Amino acid sequence: MEAEVERVGEFKATRNYVKPGTTGRPNLRLQPLSVFTTSKPTRLLTKIHGKWYDLTEFERLHPGGPVTLGLARGRDATIMFESHHPFTDRKILDAILMKYEISSSNSRNLETLEQRYGVAEHSFQWPSAFGEALKFDVKQYFESEAKRRNISLREATKATPARWIEISILGALYLSTFPGFFTGDWRFLLLFPLMAWLIGVNTFHDATHFALSANWRWNALVPYAYPFFSSPFAWYHQHNIGHHSYPNLSDRDPDVLHYYWMKREHREVKWFPRHRNQSTWWYMLLWWGVAVEVGMAIMEDAWMLQSNLYNEVVPMMAISGLRRIAHILGRVLTIGVIHAWPFFTMTWGKAFAFSLIPYLFFSIVFMMNTQINHLLPHIIHVSDVDWYKHQVITAQDFGVGSKFCHLFSGGLNYQVVHHLFPTVNHCHLPKLQPIVARLCEKYDVPYVTARGYIHAIQLHHLHTSNMSTKVEHVE
Repeated sequence: MEAEVERVGEFKATRNYVKPGTTGRPNLRLQPLSVFTTSKPTRLLTKIHGKWYDLTEFERLHPGGPVTLGLARGRDATIMFESHHPFTDRKILDAILMKYEISSSNSRNLETLEQRYGVAEHSFQWPSAFGEALKFDVKQYFESEAKRRNISLREATKATPARWIEISILGALYLSTFPGFFTGDWRFLLLFPLMAWLIGVNTFHDATHFALSANWRWNALVPYAYPFFSSPFAWYHQHNIGHHSYPNLSDRDPDVLHYYWMKREHREVKWFPRHRNQSTWWYMLLWWGVAVEVGMAIMEDAWMLQSNLYNEVVPMMAISGLRRIAHILGRVLTIGVIHAWPFFTMTWGKAFAFSLIPYLFFSIVFMMNTQINHLLPHIIHVSDVDWYKHQVITAQDFGVGSKFCHLFSGGLNYQVVHHLFPTVNHCHLPKLQPIVARLCEKYDVPYVTARGYIHAIQLHHLHTSNMSTKVEHVE
C-alpha cells in the first residue's frame, strides 16, 4: 500500500514527516536503529525523472565507477543524474536508461529512501533554458580544450598536468611538516594543520566530487588520505547528496541544520533563546573552532549511524552490518590516534597543545572557507524552481580573479560555478566564471560576488547575527 502524502509548501512529505530544525535537539526518534543494525544493500534501484531503473548490472560498467553510482541507490537521483552528466549527449543517456527501466506495473509499490524515512521531497522543473545555455557554452570550452590537448572531453574536465604539479608541490610541503610536528617543534603547531588544509581542500573536495581524475579509483581512494576532514562516507551524504542537490532549503540541505538547537542558520529553523549568543564575533569563532572535529567528524557521523539519517534530512545509504561496524572502528581509531599520540611522546602540557590546537585551527580555516559562500543574508532564503537558477542565487563567489583566494580556498571562491558544474575540477573554474557571469546577465539571474575574504566573512557574520533574533516563519 502506498503511503498517503500531504503538501507542505513546495514539498511533498509523508504522514510521518517531522520538520527538521524544530525539536531543540538531534531528532534521533525518526528512525531509532541500533548502530549494529544490518541493512544489506541488494539491487541498485533508483528513480530519475519519475521513472524507476534497476542499474545493478550497469554498476560495473559505469564510467564514473561504482562509488558515484552507489550514491543514487534507493533515491530519487534526478538532480545528481543531471548535474553529473552536463556534457553527455542526451540520446546516449536516454538509450542507456531505457535498457534498465522498470515497468510501471513492477515499480508502482516502490518507495524512495526519502519516502521511507519521512523526508520532505522537493522537485525542480526540467529542462531549463538557462541550464541548457550554460551546458552548451561550457561544453564548447571543454571541447576546445580536449582538441588542443588531444584527450577526451571527460578527461579535459578533470585536473590538468599543471594542476597535478601544483598538487604535488602542496603534497611535498605538507609531508615536509611531519618531522617537525611529530617531534613537537612549536613552529609546526599551526603550520602543519595549515598545510593539511591546503593539500586537503585542493584534493579531497575534488575527489569526492569525482572531479580530480578521470580514473574513478583515484577519486575513491584520495579522500581517505585526510583524517582531519569528515569521513568520506559521511561527506557523500552531507555534501554530494544533500547540500549540492538542495542548497539552503531547510527541509533538505543538511548544511543549514548543523546543531540547529545551538546555532540557527535559517528562519524556518525554530528559534531558541540560546540563539542570541550567535550574534557575537567570539561565538562565531568558538563555533568555527569546534565545528569540524567535534561536530562533523564525530557527533554527526555517530548520529547518522544511530538514526540512519544525516542531520535528519539525508537518508543513509544501505550498508551491511559488517561495514557499519568497520566504519565505526575506523572513526574511533582515526580520532583516537589524532588526539592521543602526543601523550606518548611529550610532556602533558605540550601534549595537550599538540592534541587540540592544530585541529581547532584546522576547523577555523575549514569554516572560514566553507561558511561564507551560502550562509549569507542576501541569499539564504531565496529559491527558484529552475535548479540551475537556484544554484546561482543561493551561492556567492568571492575574490574573483584572485590567485590567493583560489589556492587557499581550493577553488571554493568560485562557489557559483562549482555548484553548476560539480564534476569539473576547480582548476578550470576561473576560465568558466566569465561564461557563467555572461549568461546570468543574459537570463536576468542575480549573480552575487564578494570582494574577498574580509568582505565575505563580514557578510556571513551579519547573517548569523540576523538569525540570532526571533523571526517568525515566513511563507
